[in-house]
Amino acid sequence: MSIKYPKKASLGWASEIRNKHFVLVLLVLFVFYLAINIFFSTAYYAFNALDNAQGFFDYIYFSFVTSLSIGYGDMVPINVAGKIIVIIQSTATAMYFALMVSVLSVKLFYPRELIKFSEKIVYNPETDMLIIRVINTNRDSLVNPDIRISVTEHNTGDKSAGMLNIPIDYRITYLGKYDFSYTFKNSHHSFNVVNEAQKAIEHNKSTNSMQSRFRINVSITGSYGFNHIAIYKKYYASDILTGRQFKSIIYSNEFLNKKGSVKYNKIKEFWENFEMVEDLDQN
Repeated sequence: MSIKYPKKASLGWASEIRNKHFVLVLLVLFVFYLAINIFFSTAYYAFNALDNAQGFFDYIYFSFVTSLSIGYGDMVPINVAGKIIVIIQSTATAMYFALMVSVLSVKLFYPRELIKFSEKIVYNPETDMLIIRVINTNRDSLVNPDIRISVTEHNTGDKSAGMLNIPIDYRITYLGKYDFSYTFKNSHHSFNVVNEAQKAIEHNKSTNSMQSRFRINVSITGSYGFNHIAIYKKYYASDILTGRQFKSIIYSNEFLNKKGSVKYNKIKEFWENFEMVEDLDQN
């Protein structure tokens, strides 16, 4: 009997909003609101739907008054077409305002992804440890951070894949301002993470596909006081590199703003250096 997996839920639009600048989100919402009102202004004008209207600007004025449910009464629809358009506009703008509240709530209560993971995982065979790098790009410290790491073993098809939850005995190394590496064991009794990754690589090469379900899953939760975050990163077998550790970055005062946060765009090739790994033979 084949196993039917549930469809994945998509909240892509929420992630897109979270990662946009707040001013840009407001601007886009305002532009759409203007477009809606211009559209209905044109409809009123096309059907000559208002009394006392002297020019097109009066139709625009009536459209905005209607959308905001103000209702001054200085202009009213004088035909059936005008009344129908008022009903449609009132309904449409009420729904749009509800959408605006939802969008702004996502932006205010769920901040953009301020936690950045390294794109690769480093494996140090000398210590038999795996290392990931994490940086908090917010100027505020993360309150009550909790990191969880799990590994899904190599498997394919309908056969269930086992999962290992990494015990919380990882080592944290300070690399710079809000910049840390997490080191955790590769070997756990009969389970070896790198061996499972090698099985996945060999299988994917032989089938010329990405059928292996091997994954290293890392999640960080915490809060910035008012805002709570939950950031998730998924690593594949090909994301594991052999090396000693991630290289440290020097954060000098010239790269700090008045509030003490780092201006990453001022540091030359910062994100390239963020991914740099020391070789095993490097002293």
